Amino acid sequence: MSLAQIARRGVMRIAGAALAVAVFAGHALAQAPAPTSAEFSANGAASAASVSDDQLKARQTELLAAMLRDPANLDIAFEYATVSARIGDYEAAIGTFERMLIYAPGLPRIQLELGVLYYRLGSFDAARSYFEAALQAPDVPAEVEQRVQTFLAAIDNAEEPTKFSATVVSGLRWQSNANAGPGGRQVTLNGVNFLLDDTAVGRADWNVFIAGNIHAAYDLGTQGDLLEADLLFYGGRYFDSARLNSELAELTFGPSFNLARFDIDNARFGVYGILSGVRLDDTNYSGATGLGARVAVQPSLRSALTAKLEYRYRWFRDSAVYPTVSNRNGYQILAEAAHSYQLTNNWSARLTVLGDYENAAARFEQSWELGAGIGATYRFASPVEMIEAPWSLDWDAGYIRRQYDRPDPAVSFTESQRDNEFWLRSGLTVPLRADFALALSAEFRRMQSNYQTRDYSNASVTLSVVKAF
Repeated sequence: MSLAQIARRGVMRIAGAALAVAVFAGHALAQAPAPTSAEFSANGAASAASVSDDQLKARQTELLAAMLRDPANLDIAFEYATVSARIGDYEAAIGTFERMLIYAPGLPRIQLELGVLYYRLGSFDAARSYFEAALQAPDVPAEVEQRVQTFLAAIDNAEEPTKFSATVVSGLRWQSNANAGPGGRQVTLNGVNFLLDDTAVGRADWNVFIAGNIHAAYDLGTQGDLLEADLLFYGGRYFDSARLNSELAELTFGPSFNLARFDIDNARFGVYGILSGVRLDDTNYSGATGLGARVAVQPSLRSALTAKLEYRYRWFRDSAVYPTVSNRNGYQILAEAAHSYQLTNNWSARLTVLGDYENAAARFEQSWELGAGIGATYRFASPVEMIEAPWSLDWDAGYIRRQYDRPDPAVSFTESQRDNEFWLRSGLTVPLRADFALALSAEFRRMQSNYQTRDYSNASVTLSVVKAF
């Protein structure tokens, strides 16, 4: 049996894990926080890291009562406004800060806080007016001026109609089973024992890779609607298994709409076209075109929801090494939803569920799958004095159940393939600068299959550098 038969699901399985490593390593830079309002004042307001939402709401109620008893007490009013901002009650915070300016007009710190709140609400004109007023005050504290300049730069960037961003990851990866082959050479096919050749058995190997995503957005000038494009790419070169050398690219492009017009705040809906191609062993392997739709909602400052539905028509090109992959010609329907939640200043968690159906020219290549993944990230202060940015630890685990429609006659005349795929992944990301990080990750993947030729385990370790643009 040849490598072509072992790798029946194609290069996406080979490169997919490396792409996951790339996204995993770039997580810390991609999630860099936007400018936020000031920490609580020293007058009795605790840091957000040690206070729950319920405690903050109780404190807000106490401060409201105290403020009503003594409306001229600016310390109480400032704490009430900052606590309100922390729990997302921007209207209460803005109203309080604006009343404070009546008692103490021209205070640059209050003008800064008002500018921050309007910035968070997306009211850039109002935010800019407060920031500029803060700079015009006499004896502006240096820290206030620095924060104002940071937000003014962010507003200028947000108001640019065309925006580009990118994350690129390159690194070195070792795998215990790079070609996803079975552990032993002897297998049973239709009741007959066979001896696999060396290329079909699982083999350890190293590879170097580069992967990333380039994002472009153009503001259509209609209530926040955008025209967006994303280019996802990957390229890998193996030290020994040259037949696994691969390149892939996928372009998605289309409009996304601000749902605030339907009174759904902090939400977007987009539709997009899909165009992708894959090369394997220095030859064209497969291509796809399709359509997709996605929605993203941020119910609160701590929570984010995303979902997408995609259709692709895929075609595969037979070659000397992969002579039967055209059996997989057909369409794919993919659905995926994810929820992330900021538990505390240090901890965040995420959940992903997915479903996939793959139509194919050969019924034994046709399959459906259902899966789920959970993960957590812990951000902590750098233990190295010369590195100021916080480090992050990530953990992820997942499971996929896969079922094929018909038996593969080359393996079994009576049983269709059934797979249970598990994985565990962990990693450490060390930001050296705001746009540059080092990442170390490890993964264990187990494929349990009733087909001996598709049953395998693979452990991998990746060292990579991450650059954000």
